[in-house]
Amino acid sequence: MIKIAHRGNLFGRTPERENSPDYIQEALNAGFDVEIDVWCKKDRLFLGHDNPQYEVNENFLENTS
Repeated sequence: MIKIAHRGNLFGRTPERENSPDYIQEALNAGFDVEIDVWCKKDRLFLGHDNPQYEVNENFLENTS
């Protein structure tokens, strides 16, 4: 079975932490896959639901585990 953490949430919504890199890593460390919201603005990558909040790079998206 594949366990998926929506925006990093494991036990219900935590809007203030959703899509943050640390929160995503916590979910991955707990054995979950994670669905995230990725934005590309002016050739820069961001995480965030309604707007680009957390800047990340391709390395983060490819190698987070």
